[in-house]
Amino acid sequence: MTTSVQPASTPGMQQGIPSRRTRRAAALRGPAVLWTAEALTAVAAALLMTGLATSIELNPMSRIGQVSGLAALQLRLLLLLAVVVLVLVPAMRRWAEVPVRFAAAAVAGLSSGVLAAGVSLALRDTNWPLYAQSGDSGNLQAWVSALMDGKPLDGAYPPLFPHIVAFVAEHLTHGQIGYALKLVDLLFVAMLGPLAYLSWRLLLPPLWALGIGVTAALPMAQPYKPYTTFVLVAFLPVLAKLMQLLQRAPELPRRTVAVRGAVLGLGIALLFNLYSGWFVWSAAGAVVLTVVLLLRARRTGGTPGLLNALTAIGAAAGVFLAVSSLYLVRLLGSAGSTVDRYCYFDTYTEPTYFAMWRDDLPGTDGQSTWPIPGELGGVGLFTILLLVGLGVALALGIGRAVVLTAAACTASALLMRYWYASHMERDQAVMLYPRTSAQLLYCLLVLVGLACYLIARRRRSAASAPETAEETGRRLPLRLNQRGVAIGALCALGLLFGMAGSATASKYMPDPHEGAGMLAWISQTTADTKGHCSRYAPKCVDAPGLINPADPKVDLGKLICPKVNPYPRKDELLPGFSADLPE
Repeated sequence: MTTSVQPASTPGMQQGIPSRRTRRAAALRGPAVLWTAEALTAVAAALLMTGLATSIELNPMSRIGQVSGLAALQLRLLLLLAVVVLVLVPAMRRWAEVPVRFAAAAVAGLSSGVLAAGVSLALRDTNWPLYAQSGDSGNLQAWVSALMDGKPLDGAYPPLFPHIVAFVAEHLTHGQIGYALKLVDLLFVAMLGPLAYLSWRLLLPPLWALGIGVTAALPMAQPYKPYTTFVLVAFLPVLAKLMQLLQRAPELPRRTVAVRGAVLGLGIALLFNLYSGWFVWSAAGAVVLTVVLLLRARRTGGTPGLLNALTAIGAAAGVFLAVSSLYLVRLLGSAGSTVDRYCYFDTYTEPTYFAMWRDDLPGTDGQSTWPIPGELGGVGLFTILLLVGLGVALALGIGRAVVLTAAACTASALLMRYWYASHMERDQAVMLYPRTSAQLLYCLLVLVGLACYLIARRRRSAASAPETAEETGRRLPLRLNQRGVAIGALCALGLLFGMAGSATASKYMPDPHEGAGMLAWISQTTADTKGHCSRYAPKCVDAPGLINPADPKVDLGKLICPKVNPYPRKDELLPGFSADLPE
């Protein structure tokens, strides 16, 4: 006869039931808690880097002062990157993956925080945003003022951003709308890196989300009206996540796909109410891809699979309409009467060029120097690299929702771009088509990153596969130390992000000449509504005052192309120059 011996109870277990401490520790390691902590880390890093601008002394109106200020920002960035790496190394000895998540999130926050800090230096001692009360900044302030007076917004304009500025003006800046717009703009610039990283974390591991998502967002950094490209950076991965849900719907419970679809629909609705332009350029591709995925769900999962996919897209559409229906109705109602006739600089650019988005600010570039002539039949090597990435991503990931979504948005933007450009002379309307350059560049950069990601996954799968006797000894398997990969990636990407932030901030430093620097110069030299002018301003002029957004706009029915026509009339030619030009 044997006597069974019961194991002694342990501090963490009592009769097989986890103790409260064990359950609490498990909860703290849960996905939701870790993702929230990761998000807070990215946001805190961005705000910290932005706030460090206040510790720098400079004269922003002097170029030497500007350079000194930018260098001081890079010094602080290097110190923070060093802190991230020094914390990461010992942490990875105990935990393998969690420290990498927080380190990548911190670097993502620093990536855009350094740009926000640079713009803060450019606007030192002025309460105005870039361009003071002129241009789009003035229009936004006029709409916010009307909104605070209880008047309706323009039906075609997304309502969320003016409401955010109005809230800040009412509760934080004592009614100073310009100051509120400056603070909100800086916040959006600072949050671009965290937004890009966290959006792509829905689809990718931490280092890949940092390398693909944040790197692709670098050209999208737009301190003037930052909320436009802010939406683009998040829209693509969120849409890809919805397409991924459609693709996997036949394998998931119906309740799960309904809940996830509703959450994604809410995210898309908020982005739509913040800025809707990218939805227009992506609509055709998104609709076609949705139909394709629904047919695939029917083929792979039968009728139940199709019903699951329809449940996901229905839940997303239902929440989207519930949140966005008012604005969507106003937008569609004004579509026929809203005509864009403004000639961007890009309006004169060869229509296939998009490799460097120059935005619509005035500058000194001419048609003879932009774009720079390409090396292969007029196409530059950077564009060729983007197209190679497109081909490789499609070859290796044609069945992946994220690749299909990026490719569909690229094709849709190209189609809309060429459609409007080809009708521009006939209709005497631009219809904002040059802005597709930003979407094309962003999507193709993402596809290049995804191509690298898919190649790395294939190599890792090949390295982990069992070798035959003949293969053994013929090649050395690629074995990379996980800690070394993390440190190398974070250091390289951190330096890249710092350089990109400095280059962009330098472009917006005060400069009295045409270009982005002119925006900060006007802010520095314009007195605010209380008569205060920057102490660095060589002169101080009164603010022009807000426009009345209700004033009727005169539509002459033709393109508005002042002072930028590369083909002047005879009477506009320089003295002594003759040419046989038609009258």
